[in-house]
Amino acid sequence: MSTERTLNGTRLLASVPEERIAVLDGLCRWRSFEQDDVILNLDDDSSDIYFIAHGEVRVTVFSQTGRTVIMRDFKTGDHFGEFAAVDGEPRSASIIALNRTVVAQMPAPTFMGLVAEFPEISLAMMRAMTGAIRSLNERVVEFSTLGVRNRIHAELLRLARSGRVVDGTGRISPPPTHAEIASRISTHREAVTRELKQLENQELLERTRGAFVIKDLAELERMVEDARAGRSE
Repeated sequence: MSTERTLNGTRLLASVPEERIAVLDGLCRWRSFEQDDVILNLDDDSSDIYFIAHGEVRVTVFSQTGRTVIMRDFKTGDHFGEFAAVDGEPRSASIIALNRTVVAQMPAPTFMGLVAEFPEISLAMMRAMTGAIRSLNERVVEFSTLGVRNRIHAELLRLARSGRVVDGTGRISPPPTHAEIASRISTHREAVTRELKQLENQELLERTRGAFVIKDLAELERMVEDARAGRSE
């Protein structure tokens, strides 16, 4: 669809005037991907930055044994690939399309020229990178200090907070598969299945058509904080 092929709505470029966006649209290479297509591979030596005009992608790392580690997801209006655009180093992760996705592939020199011209982009990028570092720090602490069941709780809490929250109830939609949750926290699917069932028995989790519903976010948060403080079972 032609309406998808524009950088309008890209959060990182919100400070760029519309007439300049129209010029940039023509400088990008527009690419379409279907579900499960690989957009970028780990250690790829390209340096372009990508803007998602439509769709969702997943940042993953594959171990030498073939195990998948899910780092995070990006959606319409987000960007990825800025690390390589800035430092010229190989890609630090693989990017997979989660559904039909349209991206604008902008050459690194074009992007760096924009950064120099519009300081607001630099600030927005620093905020995004700072957020990514904080998130990674939080995960490192969890891997070092929490058991598997508590890491599952922490991941559900993150997913719920990033979704729809109403009156202390969080909705995760679409619901991740048990294998996806396992890949996010470095465990196996069976452990996730057992713990989700336990949360259902405790009436903290409800499965509906198309969603996981966390019925008491405050209680789940308390459980995670107790585990971090060493007060869990």
